Amino acid sequence: MTSRPDFIAGNTRLRARLPALLDPAGYDQLAGVSREAAAELLAASTYRPYLKRDQVGDHLLLDAVGERLRDLLRGVRGLYVGIARTAVAVLLARHDLHDALALLRGARTGQPATVRLAAVMGIGALDQPTAADIAAAPDGATAVLRLATHRLPDPLTARALPAAWEQYELHDDPDEFETTIAAAAIDGWIDRLERVGRAARPVLDLVRAECDRANLLAAVRDPAMEMPRLLPPGLVPESALQAARRGDPQPVVAARPGWRHHLEQHVRSGDVAALEWDLDVAMWRQAVRGLRRGDPLGADIPVGYVLAAECEARTIRLLLSGLAPGYDVRDLLVR
Repeated sequence: MTSRPDFIAGNTRLRARLPALLDPAGYDQLAGVSREAAAELLAASTYRPYLKRDQVGDHLLLDAVGERLRDLLRGVRGLYVGIARTAVAVLLARHDLHDALALLRGARTGQPATVRLAAVMGIGALDQPTAADIAAAPDGATAVLRLATHRLPDPLTARALPAAWEQYELHDDPDEFETTIAAAAIDGWIDRLERVGRAARPVLDLVRAECDRANLLAAVRDPAMEMPRLLPPGLVPESALQAARRGDPQPVVAARPGWRHHLEQHVRSGDVAALEWDLDVAMWRQAVRGLRRGDPLGADIPVGYVLAAECEARTIRLLLSGLAPGYDVRDLLVR
């Protein structure tokens, strides 16, 4: 693809949606209050259509957060046409992959269909009716077959599913199974984004950063074990991950200078959960910088919007679950 993608019309419409995201004052009001007070505040905000004032149960509050995120992200791809739409579609394909893995995980472990469906976002190619069909599969093999038949989460990954399942049945390694599927999907995304060219660079940078983050966390989670199966590398080679396992973060820092502080903290504390949070925040900050200061004619705007919406949902869930005191939610302010 050689012509420059046209992001202008889609970016204009997406910028018009930014006021619907919570602002810093909204976060500050929610921090440190009871669930009942949080429900009142949310019901008086842009969450009003999703929440009635008498709905203060944990399940209902979290459901409201999930439904709002779905509405924020549904239709984003439809704002763009042509080559620009190809790039933006990868942002939502991340959710398709998550949904497919959640359905397969539920089938493998024998979870009820309702539980499997509750984990599905259904905002991209994998819609709710199709998800319901796959969620009704009696076992993992049938779920794999149904996904492959529907060519989901995308045609390339669907072709890789049967072989991945055969390996799972041989080795009984769920992490290897899911990583194999994810790697197939990501290879396809990278190929599509590289064909789009420079205008898709913000999406490609995000995909590569998320791969490096996942690979780093997998590598350092248990250094005593054999190196786990990895996703396609972004900027961080496997040799740098091996060094991080030995307590030397410098090769990773050389590839990802912005992660220096977080990696050095991890060397001192050994807290993988804190490292995961810090890397997430670093990526969210980068995306929001692009939303504010990036190329208004390129993919910085959809990347920033999608990650800002995802970040808002995660922050509200933390506040409602009472886990936020361990984190500085001001790191997550999106405007």
